[in-house]
Amino acid sequence: MATEIAVNVAVPSTGIPQILYAAAFIDPAVENVALRDGAWVFSLAQPVSEQRLSQGLTRLVERFQQAEDDTGQAIFQLAPETALAARGAPPATREIHPGLFVYGEPVSTFLRFLDSAILSRFAAPFAAVEEVYPNCIPAASLNAAHHLGSFPEHLHFLTHLREDLDLLDDFSARAAASDETIVPELSHVSRLQLVQNPSTCYHCYAARRDGQVATDMAITAVTRCHRFEAANHRQLGRLLEFTLREVIFLGAPDYIRATREQSLRLVELLATDWRLYGELVPANDPFFSADFATKANQQRRLAMKFEYAMIIPGQDRKLAIMSSNLHGPTFSKAFNIKRGERAINSGCLGFGIERLALAIIAQHGSDPAQWPPRLAQDFARWRQTDPLAAE
Repeated sequence: MATEIAVNVAVPSTGIPQILYAAAFIDPAVENVALRDGAWVFSLAQPVSEQRLSQGLTRLVERFQQAEDDTGQAIFQLAPETALAARGAPPATREIHPGLFVYGEPVSTFLRFLDSAILSRFAAPFAAVEEVYPNCIPAASLNAAHHLGSFPEHLHFLTHLREDLDLLDDFSARAAASDETIVPELSHVSRLQLVQNPSTCYHCYAARRDGQVATDMAITAVTRCHRFEAANHRQLGRLLEFTLREVIFLGAPDYIRATREQSLRLVELLATDWRLYGELVPANDPFFSADFATKANQQRRLAMKFEYAMIIPGQDRKLAIMSSNLHGPTFSKAFNIKRGERAINSGCLGFGIERLALAIIAQHGSDPAQWPPRLAQDFARWRQTDPLAAE
């Protein structure tokens, strides 16, 4: 049975959302963290000392309060004409592990439609070439991209039983003889080399290591990505595994800036056409490292990241379904990607397909007959060519 502990650590004037998010990583027993009457209240699955919680929270406050307050103005907003009613969980959706879902009809079909629509609306206008990437990536590639040090809390590592006949036979015999899940000892598994892909675009840069990009180009790809978010998986859209469709831009700085401007206009058009109520706002990545404030403040000052955050009826938070990112030469320097002797620039536009589906269903329901006209029309037109549509 869950217990609660109130921890009296001074509440800073900035950084509170990030602190609440990160506090879930203080201990595996943390199920929720909230601010109530000036105190941090932890809901715990099992006892944890107040000292451990207080020390962890103090550390996080010191780290995240240094970031600049989110005072950036939305560059686009779409408000509902009337109040949106809160809806229940999406139909035919089953959670099989925190943050891990199985989707049946009609959500499964809607997910396929959304990926197709994003290809049409955001990849085709830039003549993007599609590439196919694995859903896992060498840890060495993530290290080169400085991801391991920036987002250690999200990592899902891949390993396997070592190549050893005695070890394999022993594991098989123990598993066959027990109804319990058999967990191998750490000394029995391989050296870590692979990580579940945390973001689609890393493969694009790693595949071009030590290469030349002679012309400006757009690439599109989709992968299943993994991000562990501890107790935050209880929030709508905080998925352990999700589908990320990206359009990645490689080339000269002017090309990257131009595609950023055009892609943000296309985001506004999509939101307007489909009545996706929310706002396009400046944002920063949730860096977990000690230099969070430096990195986050730089992202905001240079307008490196924008998100489209949709209203979720009945909740006091919005759900980001898209991000637009400028990288400058960061990744091209990390992987030595050049045009001639100079490092190229890069940027990307990414849509979380499940997040987009969940947010639309939260606002408009799952029945196309109740959807905004343009969304319903686009879906009906797509279904006419869907090979899985019933005759």
